[in-house]
Amino acid sequence: MSCIILVAEDDVIVRNVVRLLLQVDGHEVLVAVDGYEALELSRCYQGTIDLLLTDVRMPRVNGIELVEQILMERPRIKILLMSGNMDRDHKEVKKLPFLAKPFSSEAFRNKVREVLASDSAGGRISIT
Repeated sequence: MSCIILVAEDDVIVRNVVRLLLQVDGHEVLVAVDGYEALELSRCYQGTIDLLLTDVRMPRVNGIELVEQILMERPRIKILLMSGNMDRDHKEVKKLPFLAKPFSSEAFRNKVREVLASDSAGGRISIT
């Protein structure tokens, strides 16, 4: 199943690996360097975006702020959060699908498939 996935990740290496893994699996990937750029991409993209895959900790607009904003604009989008530092991140991440960094390519692909196959859209989850 090919999907449109918006990736927001400030680490260039992680961003490129994630993009490659998603593209190899046949997905179309929109890539942003932070939450601010992800919001702009989302607003400019006319079609459906199936999944927002975002780092929690980013400059300008962090992942939690991005999720809150994008759910107001795209209530059916599915959400997958990533972080390498859970003990310092927001308690809200426990309410959404989450993948701890570092992750293997197999763990990443499995989690993406799981979230895409789920019946729950991100808009049904209140994170505030």
